[in-house]
Amino acid sequence: MGSFAEALRGISDRVHGTRAVSLVGADGIPVETWGSTEGLSMETVAAEMAGLLRAARNAATAARSGPVREVATVADGAITVLSRVTGEYYLLLLLGREGNLGRGRFELRKAAAALEKELL
Repeated sequence: MGSFAEALRGISDRVHGTRAVSLVGADGIPVETWGSTEGLSMETVAAEMAGLLRAARNAATAARSGPVREVATVADGAITVLSRVTGEYYLLLLLGREGNLGRGRFELRKAAAALEKELL
């Protein structure tokens, strides 16, 4: 198992309610995915979150607030979190409704710090 898959599995194991976790490019294309999306296309979720990331980057530029570190959506049925690893790579966490968002954000930050070295 590669280091990306190991990192993703570790996040999944430590965050209650994880459905899937992916390493994705800023363009929305998944590099590696761990977990079951239960009939959802992780490629579609990643592409849509990349669109939100572009909008957030534009807003951050207008507000002169620096690089976007995280984008999250909380809906009735699922929670998605996109967390920056490098300027070109993000971790995408898909949680069920009962998922632990706080723990997910924490684990994504830890994994991002470890993966950043491998992606630069």
